[in-house]
Amino acid sequence: MKIDKYTAILGNTIGYPDMESLTANRPLANLPFDGKYRLIDFQLSSIANAGIRSVYGIFRGQNIRSIFDHIRSGREWGLNTLLSHYFLGFYNTDDESKTADADYYDQILNYLKRSGSDQTVYMSCDILANINLKQVLHVHSANKREMTVIYKKVAKSSLSSDNELLAIDEKDTVVGKIAVEKSDEPVPMSADMYVVNTPYLIKKLEEEAQKENPRKIRFVLRDLIVEAGALAFEHTGYLANITSVKSYYDANMDMLDSQKFYTLFYGNQKVYTKVKNEESTYFDDMSTVTNSQFASGSIIKGTVEHSIISRSCRVEEGATVAHSVVFPKVKIGDGATVEYAIIDKNVTVPAGVTLRGSAEKPLVIAKNLEITGDIIQ
Repeated sequence: MKIDKYTAILGNTIGYPDMESLTANRPLANLPFDGKYRLIDFQLSSIANAGIRSVYGIFRGQNIRSIFDHIRSGREWGLNTLLSHYFLGFYNTDDESKTADADYYDQILNYLKRSGSDQTVYMSCDILANINLKQVLHVHSANKREMTVIYKKVAKSSLSSDNELLAIDEKDTVVGKIAVEKSDEPVPMSADMYVVNTPYLIKKLEEEAQKENPRKIRFVLRDLIVEAGALAFEHTGYLANITSVKSYYDANMDMLDSQKFYTLFYGNQKVYTKVKNEESTYFDDMSTVTNSQFASGSIIKGTVEHSIISRSCRVEEGATVAHSVVFPKVKIGDGATVEYAIIDKNVTVPAGVTLRGSAEKPLVIAKNLEITGDIIQ
């Protein structure tokens, strides 16, 4: 495969207020997932597995530090070689805004024109999936289209107001957009992941840049799939639509279902993340564990049920963690109870304290929050 034939753009240009404090100090792309991964790992891994070595990431300048800390040299995804290229572009408009700032298109167009690539992959970081991009690129080239869009048939309950549904004809061509119907059948949701011929993309982005209020690339691509008669490629593996605390919580809980876990992580290609060489998690003789996952470096003395525990956590004797997602470096004191909660990094739950949400409304404990008493939602 020609090393510079393909380029990739990672978009993180939509904010979701329903994520609460989870995205207050980090972009959605950098949210921890399943104990040791980040959401962005899945896009980067799909790109790496397709042999793409030129990547441009679009992030808001105000919350970029955590991205730098996680990706660093890009070694885990093959982005640190002499022939690879990895760039970060910053924008200053609000996450919720569809409008781009002055430098947005200058940076993207400069990157695309210098890349010399034939095709560009665009992926958004609010969709959790392990996409076989090599197969998508092959089908795109074989069909000789300007654009290909990846979609997934999903239940209506997993949709948000930001998602788009596609009208697809018998030749797998996108012919329009559709509204949510009243039937209970799964609907074809765009994954906001595209393969676009680079010269065509440059032309369309230059046209957009000339407008008085140019839109971010994600919204331009959404309109172009109908104009270009894009090919629709169906993803049949696991996919989660991360738009709220509830959807994020549910996706983590899905990983405790062995079928969904293996479909996402071992369906067709590996998922890579930043390597940390730590000791394995220690389970005390008094501990009780049921249907849970643990990253490395933790000490478990209490009870953990149907939960995901990240790196370097402590669950003390008599403590109970159930139906919860625990981020790194969390300490849960003697006799404390945590149920249906998402606990962010560096939180200490004092002895005897109860933190309780519900399956429909998980309790979110913000990063570094000092807890002084029970919190029941």
